[in-house]
Amino acid sequence: LIGDSDLESGLQGFKILVVPSAICLSKKEEAAIMDFVSKGGGAVCTWATGARDETGAWKGLDFLGKLTGADAFDFPRETAPWYVSFLAGNPLSVGAPGGSRVQLDSPERLNAKSISIDGYWSNSRLFPLDPSQPVIFQGAALHNVSGQGRVAWFGFQENSAVAGGNNKTVLDFALKNALAWTGRMAICAVNPWPAPHMSATVFGCDVEESYFNAGYTAIALRKLKERGTFFCISELVKEDADLIPQLKGVGEVASHGDSHAGFDYSGVVSQFYRLAKSKWRLARLGGGHVTGFHPPLDQFSPDTLKALAASHFRYILIGGENSTGAESALPDILQMSQTLKWFHRDMELVRLTRTMDDDLHYSPLGIVGMSVPMIVQRATSDFQVIHGLGGLYVFSFHTQGFSSPEYAGIFPPIVEQLHQSGTWIATAEEVAHWWEMRNGLSVSLSGQDARGVRLQLTYHGDSPLENAAITFYPPGSAAGARAIPAGGKGMSAQILPSADNSSFTLVLGKLNPGSSDQLDVEWGQ
Repeated sequence: LIGDSDLESGLQGFKILVVPSAICLSKKEEAAIMDFVSKGGGAVCTWATGARDETGAWKGLDFLGKLTGADAFDFPRETAPWYVSFLAGNPLSVGAPGGSRVQLDSPERLNAKSISIDGYWSNSRLFPLDPSQPVIFQGAALHNVSGQGRVAWFGFQENSAVAGGNNKTVLDFALKNALAWTGRMAICAVNPWPAPHMSATVFGCDVEESYFNAGYTAIALRKLKERGTFFCISELVKEDADLIPQLKGVGEVASHGDSHAGFDYSGVVSQFYRLAKSKWRLARLGGGHVTGFHPPLDQFSPDTLKALAASHFRYILIGGENSTGAESALPDILQMSQTLKWFHRDMELVRLTRTMDDDLHYSPLGIVGMSVPMIVQRATSDFQVIHGLGGLYVFSFHTQGFSSPEYAGIFPPIVEQLHQSGTWIATAEEVAHWWEMRNGLSVSLSGQDARGVRLQLTYHGDSPLENAAITFYPPGSAAGARAIPAGGKGMSAQILPSADNSSFTLVLGKLNPGSSDQLDVEWGQ
């Protein structure tokens, strides 16, 4: 802790200055902070730092702009609740915060306009708070290089995460990233998706009413050489013996239940039998090994998760009211322990969350009157939000909706937009399997100095992992970064530098189950 006089006289022997909501600063204090940062120090500040002088008189936000590099600030008028969503691919959001959002009860907040924001003000569903403005006009957290130093800023009070849930964990992680980055410590995290992809996309079709329309989607995806997941109500599709093999040929057949009845009222035993029956029926129809489930009407209960564990499903896709207020655009893994009469089973169940509306909720009137260009614009807009977060985008539609032949024209332009963004288009099963494998990879750092660090990789997955990648933010420039197997032997890795040399991506070679490897990662000064 330092006092005003200590700050005015200059900072000696410190690496990082934390300036939490320091509204009142004198000109000498401001000069000392700028001098400290310009000579290589790190600063972490929050809210309207320096907006008033030492007497409390209003000065404005010019000092904060110089310190953070932001173009402008403003005090938004929207009332609580307030949320911050963290963008992927930034030093403050690397690791746990990327793709996540936190709820705040900060008494004050500030908007920043900057091209280097790490988080933005959002609603509970991860959308920008003002959809008419780009996210870089709604910054809630940012990083900046000023002279030889580094600055991190949060537009809210640093202790304001709402208690409970994941809010405090995510915010603590972002604050620790801010300290590490401004203090010139190397930070790294496993990327969410296989290299070189920064987001993932699933085409998910609910095969319900007019189930035969699923064939039109299959034809469209086959022409585009893409894959999709078809969540089928087993008692409906059994009426067409040729449909399931056709759907299986362009992706994955998964369960949408045995009937259109919800799964939120019956007990675990009843749900187990319904799920097992649907799974058996779809397999007999040619669907192969069925591993995924999307509850009809998006209705399920905790007993549904237990029944899924008992009937050997690997993932559940949730949406609708169950995804309202989703804290992340990334999958997560649920640890299930289920005893059902004659047996006990422990397993992991991957939860995939659809955070955007499905086709029947694109407007209050559903899809009535919607043209192909309108649908494409809405879908690509939703996708860009999730892509910026580095998350999973689920384009969810129904056989009585966008799977109808009159909407076949939506798929080519949507797929083209997805390809241009470089997202990973996969089936829901492939996404769940990747997330299981990625969860088995752990990394740690040791022996860090100004020029490099030793990276310890341990992989506990049950099948080989390929194309895993790690993003590094080194203490200085990433120019000339390289990775060398410790001891001269071991796995290889490829370095992909960022355009501004502020970070680099380490693309790992093949990791076998039970493997443990060390890499010496080096970089320039």
